[in-house]
Parts: sequence; structure tokens; C-alpha cells
Amino acid sequence: MSALLAVAAVSASASDPENCLMCHRYRSLARLDDDRQTIRLYYVDPRYTDHALGPHAKLLCTDCHKRSEVEVIPHARVSPVDCTQMCHLAAPGQLETVFAHDGIASALESSVHNAEVLDEANRLLGAPLRPGQARCLLCHDEPVFRRSEESWAQQEAPIGRCNVCHTEHLPKDTRYYYWHVHARSRPARTHRGTVRACGVCHSNSRIRERFQMPDSAATYLASFHGKAMLLGSEATAGCLDCHVAQLQNVHIMKPRKDPASPTNPGRLADTCRSPTCHPTAGHGVSTAAIHLELSTSGGIEFFIAVIFVLLILFTFGPSVLLQALEMLQIVFDRRDPQHDRRRELADRLMASPEGRRLLKRFTPHQRVQHWILFATFTALVATGFPIRFADRDWAAWIVHTIGSLGRVRLIHRWAGAILLLGMGYHILYVLVTAWKRKKRTGKSVIQTLLDLPMVMRWHDWKELFHLFAYLLFLRRTRPEAGRFSYEEKFEYFGVFWGCTLLGVTGIMMWANALTTQYLTGRVLTVAALIHAFEAFLALLHVGVVHLIGVIFSPTVFPLSPAMITGDTPADEMAEAHSAMLTEVENRLKAGPAGEASHG
Repeated sequence: MSALLAVAAVSASASDPENCLMCHRYRSLARLDDDRQTIRLYYVDPRYTDHALGPHAKLLCTDCHKRSEVEVIPHARVSPVDCTQMCHLAAPGQLETVFAHDGIASALESSVHNAEVLDEANRLLGAPLRPGQARCLLCHDEPVFRRSEESWAQQEAPIGRCNVCHTEHLPKDTRYYYWHVHARSRPARTHRGTVRACGVCHSNSRIRERFQMPDSAATYLASFHGKAMLLGSEATAGCLDCHVAQLQNVHIMKPRKDPASPTNPGRLADTCRSPTCHPTAGHGVSTAAIHLELSTSGGIEFFIAVIFVLLILFTFGPSVLLQALEMLQIVFDRRDPQHDRRRELADRLMASPEGRRLLKRFTPHQRVQHWILFATFTALVATGFPIRFADRDWAAWIVHTIGSLGRVRLIHRWAGAILLLGMGYHILYVLVTAWKRKKRTGKSVIQTLLDLPMVMRWHDWKELFHLFAYLLFLRRTRPEAGRFSYEEKFEYFGVFWGCTLLGVTGIMMWANALTTQYLTGRVLTVAALIHAFEAFLALLHVGVVHLIGVIFSPTVFPLSPAMITGDTPADEMAEAHSAMLTEVENRLKAGPAGEASHG
């Protein structure tokens, strides 16, 4: 045991000449305080000094702790450390250097975080700092050298070049000083670490009530920048990027009302349009809400949220109810009295080549358009929702699997662009189809468009109420639907509605610099809100209602072939498209015919 202690003492002597780590390197070194309630831990990680991991690694323990208190074992009662005290730094063979943090203490006195504010915050936090302890410890812990994400070999290369000269002739601990300069040229904390430090006070209810502050940490995390930060981006704006002027001391943080503050209304636009953030944006970018508390805002954002909640209730709600009632019919093994006759008719018509052709509800052209919609929608969901729910572990996993947040955004934007191109092509396809019908029927353009099979008519709404009555056991028969059911027509309208809303708001956010040249930045906040709610509504309808209809419904399980081969199962035809069966039967009886209208 003595030998081991001797070896430990020798290994520590170079970086720990006072040999404090001989005891303090052990994790279990602790004691109960006088109140018998508090445990004092005295462990010091030896790697910090052995490997010079931080700027304090070259300090002696007695540079901060009074020698008279720690030179005896057991130590006398140790006074709290004052971080602003003067330090005397001297390497072997060099002149002594005097250094102190008192300049930072002076800077804090001219900021919002002055001594009075910090003392009050300490009190409201439950006094984590004992009397006499430095106020710095409310925000700071042991500083370490922050290393970039480059490979170690790349980072160590400059040190080797330094050592060409800094040998015994010009002695210098080049590794330590390189990392000291390198670390100080970079932020001391990551954005995530900064939010944690700021959140200690800015998310504390007692402190927020005392100083009349919003929950800035929570609202930042819910913002565009906060979500990017949660997904690992250090290029996005953090707390200090907005609240500290460029190249300014971070300890001189001014209140928003101060004209010198970068968040002052007179300077905020320039803060947002800094070379590292939105240099090409318009002046209006500064009015985009970063710290939006939706529940208490009372503005247009709150009313938009209310509208979408109502939309979800009154569109998705009835759709789910409809599906649930359909499942209930299966439980009771209930069918329309005409189901068997219609099923026999469907089988007979499909046995005929002409009948099978007329019963195809989707042409090859339409099926290709559907699969483009499916592919782009899937890509948008897979890349959009991880950004929306950035605080979830699964979101980080998806982003990491794809590669990076930048790649996720790129895929999302181009998937959206392809979706809009597909929508534009579909509109052109509909117009061409309508024009051909107009020439064939001689009807007006408006009437021709209204007669298209996917357009909802007043008759459809009446039949929808008829269907609800049937599912609620109030009527004996199902309504007879044509080529497209009422649910399919409603979903078709939803695709147009959703693509338009998502497309317009997505383009506005993608081209945010151009948007803010002409519109207020608050439009971006509204656009982001609409985009998120509409995406959620679309996912609910597609992921629950639509998938049940085309995959999990007993009439099509395990998958409806309608969008693969164009053929609809006989059971589904008999149950959901009986009017189409009757129309095709009448056409075949009437003799040779072209494509059925299937209205």
C-alpha cells in the first residue's frame, strides 16, 4: 500500500507540486456537514491537472485556497474562494505574472446581472452559494478547454510545429498554451450548455415572478433556433448571439430598454442581420417571435392555434368516429341487405374484360401521381416531424441516421418542392381532362369543373348523413356511392387544402430573407405555426383515417390493390361503390360504350 501511495505521489508531483491530489483524487473523499444533513464532496478529478484540460490546470491549489487553512492535515475550516482575487502565476525560470478576474466583477456591475440581482437570485434559488462564495459560481463551473469536432490528429498538428522552436532553448508548455488560446477563440459553452446555465434562473418560477420575466429558456427551446440547437446545430443562434453585442464581453449584458443592448428595438434588426445570422434579410426579420409564449400571447398566433384545434376536432373527429362505427359493424357482423347481391354483381362484371376495364377507378396516370404524392409526403413527415419534436430522443436518432440537421432540412425542402410541382401538374391534368369533357358535353367551364367525379356536391353531404344514420343503426341500408366515396372526396379536398397551406408557408420560411424584405417578421412566426398545425392535421388524417381505409379495413386487408393494379376488391365495390356497379351494369346492357363517367 505504501508503494502504491508513493507511485501516486510521484506521478502527481509534476502537475500537483503541493501533492493535494494524493488525497483528493479519491471519489469517496467526503464528510457530513455540521448540520448532519449536507454531504461535502472533496473529490478533484486528477485528469484535469495531469492532462491540462482547462485554464486552471496550471494553478496551484493555494493560488485560490488560503495556504494557512490547507497546509495542515486535517485542514482548518476553509474559507469560500473569491474568484476575483489576485493570482500570482509563475512557471519555472520565468518572471511572476499577476492576474485577477476583478475586471469581470466590474463588468457585471454595469450589466443586468449586477451583485444585487445575483444575490437576490441566489436567495430565491435556495442559497446554493454559501456566504462569501463567489457569485461567479451561480453560472460557472470548472472551466475546461473546449475542443472542436475535428480529428485529434488535425488538432495536434500545430503543437508539433510549435515544438520545433519551443524546446529546451525556448521552454514552453506548447500543448497547454495552444489549447488555452484555441479554447478562448471559441465559445466557452455549447448552445445547449448556455441554455442550461441561463435556465437555472430564467426558468425558475420564483425568480421569474420576482423580476417579472417570461420563461425565456422554455420559449427559446420551442423556437426555430432552439429546435435546431436541440438537434445538434451550433450554427444556429444561441442566447449569447442575441443578448450580447458582437465582440462584446459576455458579462456586459444590457437590459432590452438600454439603447446599447443588441435586443433593443432600435438595434434588434441589425442584430438579426449580422454576417453570421441573416445578413440578406429585410428589416422586418427582427419582429419574428423568438420567445413566443402561445398560451399567454393573446395575439393572432393564439387565435390561429384555437382555429386549428377546432379544425382537428371537427374534421379529424368525425372521420375517426366514422371509422370506429365501421369497425363496430364488423363486430356485429352487420351488412347492407343488398350486399350479397352487389357482391355477386361485382364478381360477374369483373369476369368480363369490358366490365373489368370500366370498373377500374384509377387510371395508370392517376396511380403514378398518387405514388409521387405518397413518396414526397413520407419524406416530408420523416424529415419535418423530427424538427418539430426536436426534444424527443427519436427525433435526434432520425437526424443522426440521416446525417445532419442540414441534410434533413435539404431533403425536407426539396421534397416539398417536388410535392408542389406534383400538385401543379395535377391541376394541369384536371384542367386538360375538364377541357376534353367540356368539348364532349358542351357544358360551361364552371359546370364541367363542378361535374368532375372528385368534387363534393350537396347530394354527397346528404348521403354522408345517410351513412352516419346507417352506422348508428338508424337506417337499414347504406347509401349508394359512385366511383369515389364521400370519405375519398373529402380526403381529396384535404390534399388540396394541405398542399396549398404547407406550400405557401414553407416557401415563406425557406425564402425568409426575401419574405422579410416585404413583410413583417411576424408573418414568419404565423407561417411556422400554420405549417406545424397543418402538418399535424395531415398526418392524423393520412396516418389514421386513410391507412385504415386502404390497409386495415377487412374489405382490402392487407392492402388495397386499387393504386397498384387499378382493381378494387369485390367486397369494397359492393360496400362502398355500389352506384358504380349499377352504372357499369347499365352501360354494358346498353351496348358498346367508352369510359364510364363514374360520377
